[in-house]
Amino acid sequence: MPKLLCVAAALCIAAPAFASNLVSNGSFEGPNIVGGGYVLYSTGSTAITGWTVLGPVNDSVQLTPDTYAGLKADDARQWVDLTGIYGYDKGLKSDAITTQIGATYHLSFAVGNYLPFGASTLGVSLNGGAEQLFTNTSLAVTATSPMNWASFGFDWVADSTTTHISFLGRANGALSNNGGIGLDSVSLTLVPVPEPQTWALLAAGLLTLTGLRRRLQA
Repeated sequence: MPKLLCVAAALCIAAPAFASNLVSNGSFEGPNIVGGGYVLYSTGSTAITGWTVLGPVNDSVQLTPDTYAGLKADDARQWVDLTGIYGYDKGLKSDAITTQIGATYHLSFAVGNYLPFGASTLGVSLNGGAEQLFTNTSLAVTATSPMNWASFGFDWVADSTTTHISFLGRANGALSNNGGIGLDSVSLTLVPVPEPQTWALLAAGLLTLTGLRRRLQA
């Protein structure tokens, strides 16, 4: 049994850890809203640190603190409502993020529903590429209710030395309301490629574990 523990420990050490978040202000804590209400930011505004507001002229998105009607964030105390007051096709674009061409990155984020309004859908695109839709259909009561958050993510291979991430609130048929599409916990991390010696250690560890298991079962 001690040998099994040693091999398991070696495997844990060999497993690569994910890098730090490359997105600035991915939880939307800046600017810090000190009052009790939300703040609207108009199309073109860069006042939300690390982001530019997207959408029709004279429209807006809403930065919402948990002091407003008890609407809790997925992370920390602030989140963005992509509908502003009401409406679709509004959102945020990140500042330029330095990326390595050919490297794999993992993008993750949380989509929020305001339970009385129903499901929410947002569209995600990188560098103006094809948009992917993500829908939170859950209306379950959770620790953050009346907000309900669901986490999504996917891997992406960079094709440029800089990357912009765009999020837009979408109608998506009947799968999205127009009064509360939440966005929070945005993260982009580099997926590390294990070095050859790491693969060799993992392979050796697995073979050792298999052999020890057969002995114990004999």
